[in-house]
Amino acid sequence: MRPLEAIEYNYNNLPAHPRDYTMKNTFYLKPLVTAAALAFSVGALAAPWTVVPETSSVGFVGTQQGTKFNGRFQTFTAQINLDAADPTKGTIAGTVQLDSVNTRDSDRDASLLDKDWFNAKQYPEAKFESQKIEKTADGYVANGNLTLKGTTKPVAMKFTLDGSGATAKFAGTLTINRFDFNVGEGWNDTSWVAQDVAVDIKLDLKK
Repeated sequence: MRPLEAIEYNYNNLPAHPRDYTMKNTFYLKPLVTAAALAFSVGALAAPWTVVPETSSVGFVGTQQGTKFNGRFQTFTAQINLDAADPTKGTIAGTVQLDSVNTRDSDRDASLLDKDWFNAKQYPEAKFESQKIEKTADGYVANGNLTLKGTTKPVAMKFTLDGSGATAKFAGTLTINRFDFNVGEGWNDTSWVAQDVAVDIKLDLKK
């Protein structure tokens, strides 16, 4: 630490008028205020939510021999970073564990895990990641990529986000053409198993 007597003050460098202090302070403060405002706006636009698993679900509807059946994935995660006031500024990502499939038919569930269908041993997860979110007449659409059975394809998920404060409800739907992902290899007769599968996502969210 320097001795007090060694510290020199150059009074010639001091502003000649008090107004100069104000001008200099304003000059230095402006970048700080701008940076703080940008940080606040970015944080507000991409608000992270926590999924309440007990009341949330990822389900699907398939058709076998002309009869529809319901299924769901019992293990999944979702990263919902959306501002309820403007979801177009956020991102959506979700992952399901394919071996958690449940259609309330043990034989069908076991078959879905086989190599011809999900091939869950080699590809245990299916993952969606949004690339761009746009507003529509009745909600929003998240255009993104779905990776399933080692294949990545673009898909569009329609969704709504309702809520305010610390809670919200997310409801999304998308249709998957199983042929795009080689699901049901060799099962090309759509009168036996339809090619389109409707996916339904319902998430209760909290801060």
